Amino acid sequence: MTSSLVCEVVKNISANEEFFILQFIWKDTAPKAGQFFMLKPLRASTFLPRPFGVFDYNHEQKIIKFLICKRGAGTIELSQLSAGEKVQLTGPAGNIWADFLPENGKAALIGGSAGIAPMSALVAEKPDYYFHVYAGFRQGFHGKEEENLILGSAAKAKKVIISAEDGRNAISGKITDYIFEPEKYNVIFACGPTPMLKAVKKICKARDVKCYVSTESRFACGIGACLGCTINTVNGIRRCCKDGPIFPSEEVIFDA
Repeated sequence: MTSSLVCEVVKNISANEEFFILQFIWKDTAPKAGQFFMLKPLRASTFLPRPFGVFDYNHEQKIIKFLICKRGAGTIELSQLSAGEKVQLTGPAGNIWADFLPENGKAALIGGSAGIAPMSALVAEKPDYYFHVYAGFRQGFHGKEEENLILGSAAKAKKVIISAEDGRNAISGKITDYIFEPEKYNVIFACGPTPMLKAVKKICKARDVKCYVSTESRFACGIGACLGCTINTVNGIRRCCKDGPIFPSEEVIFDA
């Protein structure tokens, strides 16, 4: 059930020059891994809210966290919020990873940039499941503390592979270059930039491995009314916010 509540910022943690983590108290419907919220500061200069996948939710303390990458005016404005400032949170919305997870097996979780957030939420939600995490970033981390802060619960997976395009404290290159044996997994989940999702789809199709992708698009309303986040699929036009954001990769038609 989706709700819209005004919540105060509990903490705003700067992870590095690119990422920050916003924390709120959320006492309404508990979110599941894969779902998202629309966030809009009450003092926002931008008109539309921004969608962010759940990074972590503590059921006892009712604390929800969002890992956010500074990309434009909206995210920069969020990065400047202080504890006590108010933000309208609308959610949880969207489908969940667990619905596509085999009861027993092995799963590869591939996160590009802030796409690691819903993967972290899934590892926290299913701590005993056999996960391998593949995390790709443009810039590597300065140290282990920064790495653990950004990976969150994803750092607790059975195996973690981190790549960075600048090669700093990580293997050098794109994370899709290091998925050597996709067929050893029962399913692969991916979230991140469209070029990465397209590459993951190609890898999985070539090895006949089931794959699901959490699509990125410009959400405006977050409830499926505005049709601003539509994508092309083999089943026609679908809405990322209302029909997804998670889709079987073979259904999504990525632009050439």
